[in-house]
Amino acid sequence: MVMRYYPVFLDLRNVSCLVIGGGQVGERKVLSLLSCGAGVSLISRELTPYLRGEVEAGRITWLAQFYETRYLDGMFLVIGATDDAELNESIGREARERGLLCNIVDDPQKCNFILPSLLTRGDLTIAVSTAGKSPAMAKKIRQDLEKSFPESYGLYLELLGQIRTMVLKEKRPQKENQRIFEALIHSPLLAWLEAGTLDPIYDLLDSLFDPPPPRSQWASIIDPLFSSGE
Repeated sequence: MVMRYYPVFLDLRNVSCLVIGGGQVGERKVLSLLSCGAGVSLISRELTPYLRGEVEAGRITWLAQFYETRYLDGMFLVIGATDDAELNESIGREARERGLLCNIVDDPQKCNFILPSLLTRGDLTIAVSTAGKSPAMAKKIRQDLEKSFPESYGLYLELLGQIRTMVLKEKRPQKENQRIFEALIHSPLLAWLEAGTLDPIYDLLDSLFDPPPPRSQWASIIDPLFSSGE
């Protein structure tokens, strides 16, 4: 089986992105782009109260009320979120002709990428796509995953990342690093984090190293995580 879409995560920090359409759908697209640190420009005759507030605060740029091809200049990614099918078709065609990433909401045939249903827990992102065949199913699967991956996974992943950074600095053999990482993810670490019990976490970490680092080194990683979660 050949996949139609190539799954990829884009780094959009400070990247110029354009949303055409300032209704509720456009608002959701702007929110998503801003959460990734993108530089967002907007074209729309009307704006939701949220979008107007973002424009007034200088967090997004309102280019114009009406779309013109010239507004594609300098853009990396374009999202068409209007209720005008003819306009959406023009946006999609002109963006693709320029080699831009383009998504036309609810019309996969006019896109060169589609947006999955996302579950986020801190730096953990799980994307669900049905290749545009059933967005409702993608949403349902994402909602089911929410039960298996509670908010605590964000803290869990942050701790694993901090430990990994520390371990890699020690320049141990790759096989030894793998042993440590595997032991961590197969331990009750997540349950201890959810319960807020620190002693078992320290004991586990001590058991994985010979000799174990000073407790103060672990505390410098663990304590701030619990403080930020309070």
